[in-house]
Amino acid sequence: MYSIQDKVVVIMGASSGIGEATTKKLAEAGAKLVIAARREDRLKAIVEAIPNADISYAVADVTKEEEVQAVVDLAVEKHGRVDVLFNNAGIMPTASLSEKRFAEWRQLLDINIMGVLNGIAAVYLSCKNNNLDKL
Repeated sequence: MYSIQDKVVVIMGASSGIGEATTKKLAEAGAKLVIAARREDRLKAIVEAIPNADISYAVADVTKEEEVQAVVDLAVEKHGRVDVLFNNAGIMPTASLSEKRFAEWRQLLDINIMGVLNGIAAVYLSCKNNNLDKL
């Protein structure tokens, strides 16, 4: 059976919901976590609630490539690698399509699609730049 203990996991969108629950579950299982989201107060509260866990955090907006790269770089700097990237950040506008909320649709694409691609690119670049063989 596969164990997550001592695996380095980066969780984007970790400040609430599924990201927060996953952080708690993986911390209990002994993973080394680097969590990120836009709300620093929520990230700090999560870290403080699990004092014996190996958790680092960084404030990051997944739509900003440089902020996502900084999170991944933190994981590599602290732990030497990234074993798992959990691209969890996302939004779901609930307005009817007939309302034509174009700005919300763009935000959904920026977060849910570009945010995922920014995470993948950041891990790839970190592995490449640090001569890590795991991609």
